[in-house]
Amino acid sequence: MSEDAALAVLRLLREEDGQSIHRVAKRLQLGLSELQRVLAALGDDPRFGLDLVERRQDGERTLLWLTQKGRRLVDAA
Repeated sequence: MSEDAALAVLRLLREEDGQSIHRVAKRLQLGLSELQRVLAALGDDPRFGLDLVERRQDGERTLLWLTQKGRRLVDAA
C-alpha cells in the first residue's frame, strides 16, 4: 500500500465525507484495486485495519466516510 495514497484518501474525505469509492478512485487517479488495498489498511477490519475509514452501502454504491478516529488523526495533522 502506498502511504501517499492513504494520506490522499484521508485528506480527500476530510474535505468531503461520503464520497463514492469510484469517485475517490477517479479523483486520486488510482485504480480501483489499488484503492481497495488502501481501504483494507484504513478500514475497520480488526485483523489489519486502522479503523480510520468506514464503508457504507447506499443501494449499490459504496460510500466512504472518516471514522471519529480518522477525523481526529487528520485534524491533528
